[in-house]
Amino acid sequence: MQKNPDKSVFEINNRYPVTKKLHDGADILIFDDFLKKPDEYKEILQRFPAFTSDYFEPTASPGWRQLIPYQFFLNIEKLLQNYTGYYPWVEQSFTNIYRSKMPCNCKAWYPHHDSMEYVLNLWLCNGPGGTAFYTWRDHFSGEDFPPHIRERVFNKQLPGEFEYEEFYGDSEWNQYHLEPIVYNRAIFYNGNNFHSAFVPEDYPDWRYSLMLMGGLDKIE
Repeated sequence: MQKNPDKSVFEINNRYPVTKKLHDGADILIFDDFLKKPDEYKEILQRFPAFTSDYFEPTASPGWRQLIPYQFFLNIEKLLQNYTGYYPWVEQSFTNIYRSKMPCNCKAWYPHHDSMEYVLNLWLCNGPGGTAFYTWRDHFSGEDFPPHIRERVFNKQLPGEFEYEEFYGDSEWNQYHLEPIVYNRAIFYNGNNFHSAFVPEDYPDWRYSLMLMGGLDKIE
């Protein structure tokens, strides 16, 4: 039986973010050196079993994930209620475990929106790439698009067996910002902005981050 870790492993080091403008309608909050003990926290998270992202329920997410119980991010959720305005706000909590050319059940490198107003991504790795933000025909988000336009926006995410690709954009998608991976950096943004994981084809290692999402009811 493993000894319980000291609860200081869950403590936050930096509670005061830097605000970066994503575009005129949205900002990203950036918390550098976020946790006091990121190495120990990562070690705890890695004890959870990992499954392909679509193992338990349908999702277009690539790679693998671990489902993380709320007890392991309580301090983070409580801090971010200062920005969501209510608590509890987290509706989904998991890790993303990615690598270059990872298996996908659709063309998951094309941008998407989460239908979640609040998204936290805590990087527990280093390496190239990051979270890329895109416009579709000069639109930053698509939650207000009618169904026939949504179908056109996402018509390339057809089911199948694929390997993840680099994606800089095409005739309709334009990558206007890349928020880079920095170890122990947490970024907090509106998941309704079109975005995607940017994973370079020569990514040398595993990409690992904690994801917290919420705010679905406030949108609908």
